[in-house]
Amino acid sequence: MKSTRRVFLLILVVWSIFTVTGCSTKGCPSNSPGSPGGSSGPSSGTVGGSVCSSIGGGTGGIGVGSDLVYFVNGSSAGAATLNGNAFGLVAGFSGPTLAGFGADDITIVGGKFLYIPQSGSQNVEGFVIDRTSGALIAISGSPFSVPSGSDTIAADPLGRFLFVGSENSPDIASFQINSTTGALTAVLGSHITFAGTSADTFAVDGQGKFLYVGQMSNTAPIHAFAIDQNTGALSEIPGSPFPLGIATPHADSTGKFLVGVPGFVDEGSPSGDNHIYVFAIDPNTGVPTAVPGSPVPTVNAAEEFAISPNGKFVYAMEVDGSGNPTTMEGFQMDPNTGALTALPGSPFTILPSTTQCKFDQSGSHMFCADLLFGSKFIALTTNSTTGAVSHTVPDLTAPNFPFAVTN
Repeated sequence: MKSTRRVFLLILVVWSIFTVTGCSTKGCPSNSPGSPGGSSGPSSGTVGGSVCSSIGGGTGGIGVGSDLVYFVNGSSAGAATLNGNAFGLVAGFSGPTLAGFGADDITIVGGKFLYIPQSGSQNVEGFVIDRTSGALIAISGSPFSVPSGSDTIAADPLGRFLFVGSENSPDIASFQINSTTGALTAVLGSHITFAGTSADTFAVDGQGKFLYVGQMSNTAPIHAFAIDQNTGALSEIPGSPFPLGIATPHADSTGKFLVGVPGFVDEGSPSGDNHIYVFAIDPNTGVPTAVPGSPVPTVNAAEEFAISPNGKFVYAMEVDGSGNPTTMEGFQMDPNTGALTALPGSPFTILPSTTQCKFDQSGSHMFCADLLFGSKFIALTTNSTTGAVSHTVPDLTAPNFPFAVTN
């Protein structure tokens, strides 16, 4: 995250603390919608976008198959749930006080463990997710030290390894994840420094074999690393780094394709490149090669995008010339060639503008932030067969950066 954004975040954190404190004396308006399985009360509302239910209350009941959304709320963590068409704060949720500060990213592994990298305190905090109540229980040994820096985080799709990077230096640390407890163990010799400037964005391919690293600029090359399948250790692959013209890479679930955009989510201004890039991943070497027809033009510059869990669709969150979120575009991705074709109705002018979206594992919903460091979550319903997107779920007022989603 750029330094100006960090200053803004610190201001937001202080503001959130005072706002939440004010809830105890001034009360909070009720938060809607409610949920058939939940409860509500004065402490479950919001004031100025800061969740007042950080120490209890809430409106959302957690049902079987419902989604959970976790977010950082100042010095604590918040939780929301989508149950049917009801999107609300988790009833009775008591957010843990975070030991560190400077959260810039969040990831959920296997639907069981939540990890928060803290750039200011250079550690990773880990929690076990209680699927019955939504509660977060600190993992034994947490927080886990990352002296090389802790801004960016990603896990392999099998939930074996966790990778932590620093956007201020070209450093990456690797950890093994205990599948039962969630505890992290540093991989022997895992801290590596590569010949770059930043480890700002991560993408692990769908087979968990390769890690791709963006550097906060579309003119900086993408570094690619092979992941040791036994230990999680990283080694840069032959030919890396690759001048792909992208800053933010994501990989599809099959492991066949790497998709990227020139912008990155906290860039603050348009990249000036209105395209999405698609690359085929060599399954043996990890080398990315542009697919025929790539790059694909977009109406505006994309700073983020989301790939559906089934790998069939790509949705681009774009910004206008002033850097403000604008209309989302959707594309169908050919499972054999990686070619992108516009979905019917795209650009989706009937949808609200968003700045960052993340899918649940089922692919039935995208949860989106209205603005970076904004105060609203937007839940979009997605059709996993046609790629159609609709906005029928009421929005939820809550801090929305950073956040993570799980079924």
